[in-house]
Amino acid sequence: MDEALRTARLARLWSHARPYRAPFALGFVLLVVTNGLALAIPWLLRDAIHALERRDSARTVAGYAGVMAALALLQAVVRTWSRLAILGASRRIVYDLRNQFFAQLQRMSASWYDTHRTGDVMSRGINDVQILQSLYGPGLLNLVNTAIVYVAVVALLLSIDPRLTAVSLSLFPPLYFGVNRISRRLYARSLQVQQLLGDISNRAQENLSGIQQVKIYAQEAREIDGFRALNDTFRAHNLALSRVRGAMVSLIGVVAGLATLLVMFVGGLHVIRGRMSFGDFVAFNAYLGYLAWPTVALGWIVNVFQRGAGALDRLDEVLEARPDVPPSADETDEGEAPLSGSVEIRHLSFAYAPGGPPVLHDVSLTIPEGSRVALVGPVGSGKSTLANLLARAYPVPRGAIFVGGTDVNDLPVSRLRRSLGYVPQEAFLFSKPLRENIALGRPGASEDELVRAVRMSHLASDLKAFPEGLDTLVGERGFTLSGGQRQRATLARAILPEPRILILDDALSSVDADAEKSILGQLQEGLAGRTLILISHRLSTLSGVDRIVVLEAGRVVEDGTHADLMRRGGLYARLFRRGELEERLDTTA
Repeated sequence: MDEALRTARLARLWSHARPYRAPFALGFVLLVVTNGLALAIPWLLRDAIHALERRDSARTVAGYAGVMAALALLQAVVRTWSRLAILGASRRIVYDLRNQFFAQLQRMSASWYDTHRTGDVMSRGINDVQILQSLYGPGLLNLVNTAIVYVAVVALLLSIDPRLTAVSLSLFPPLYFGVNRISRRLYARSLQVQQLLGDISNRAQENLSGIQQVKIYAQEAREIDGFRALNDTFRAHNLALSRVRGAMVSLIGVVAGLATLLVMFVGGLHVIRGRMSFGDFVAFNAYLGYLAWPTVALGWIVNVFQRGAGALDRLDEVLEARPDVPPSADETDEGEAPLSGSVEIRHLSFAYAPGGPPVLHDVSLTIPEGSRVALVGPVGSGKSTLANLLARAYPVPRGAIFVGGTDVNDLPVSRLRRSLGYVPQEAFLFSKPLRENIALGRPGASEDELVRAVRMSHLASDLKAFPEGLDTLVGERGFTLSGGQRQRATLARAILPEPRILILDDALSSVDADAEKSILGQLQEGLAGRTLILISHRLSTLSGVDRIVVLEAGRVVEDGTHADLMRRGGLYARLFRRGELEERLDTTA
């Protein structure tokens, strides 16, 4: 199983590197050249020592010195080129990975985000991608460089003295088994550290997003203590990882040092007894010295690859996920006409999680095009769930929802959503100018179209108080605007593309009842011929709709006009009278 997993990882690593195999190949060839130039210098040094022993002329010795200097200079140039090729390719891979990761996040549906924390997702897209850059860049460079150096140096050592080579390398097999054993612990601890880093990112993101709530409830000290505890855990695991890394580096350093001592002792005896020339002894030690850095770097390379394996696994959890609703970024239907505004729901039952408690039970409903329908009911009755399913934020059972006479499962999601405007309960604005926020669904809208949408949403009077009108930069999540202004801005955003169906999910809860009535009245007039589905907790504002559908515990329990439902004296009548009482109390308070 471990071998199969290792093979699968290598295949995934190669799939990301394949488009850049040419610069990698060039870099590896240049690594061979640069190591060849470097390894020629000790050989020339040996020859220079032999020349000194033979008492050759100063010109001959100087010639050796000049060639060695030229080789060192050329080696520096070629080494730079090799690193530019390999490290440049690694950065391009990371560039592609970041784009793939972000594009994948755009494809994923709402149910995926319900089960994945924002901070952890951000940590994967930033920290784990950065770890992979270390793997494809310095990690791969040092791995190939180490392999080239070991093969070339061992061959040269054998050519100088096979017996001394066997002595110097006798400690390396135990080293391999020790490193292999430690590397397994490295992977497990690296994965723990990366997961904890995701927890820290998530904690920080939640606190920054909810900083107003933290301050309002005076929980700064508690949140600081919680973050410190999480940070302490992260530090402890990081120190444990560092201890494992340190043990590996120490083991490699000890073995390299012992090998050098053995060579000095055994090789020195060979020189004293005349079995080896002094020049060969110097060259042998120089080549053995070339193994020092690759040997020490071996521990770092193993660590980088183990951390990279963990990062790759975490990234693949996102990149290989499949949305349960097809992605909306499908422009193949851009030129098709919008759908008609008719909606039909047939025996719809729905649960957010497979096997979980149903939220909707056998809901059937027909909404003709151009009609104005209100969905009402107690909290938790399934109104928002129904709105989300109409927009296909979650997977819809086949044969349950039809828009324009077509099963939504047979419609490209992009075409459905271009025909539908949806304003959710929570108004969200990006940290961009108000103009760009309103034009989100129609970036090329004209000034007249923007002004019309702003006027219909009753935001025009507020623009006078904004320093730069529509070009005013709103704060993160629109916090520089009031709750009512945010809701009306998101309403203008939904109106601007002129959708065939407009769904308002309690989208005016932050404005007063009179303003809500005025806005709804203008919408009904301005959207004549288009379908309006309205969810509101203020039942007094619904008198102008054609029909009211009452839900309770995920079921349709009443359906009719306001007058009909009041005569029946059922759930709607009770909710309406309670709402009237609450409004009177608010007025007299």
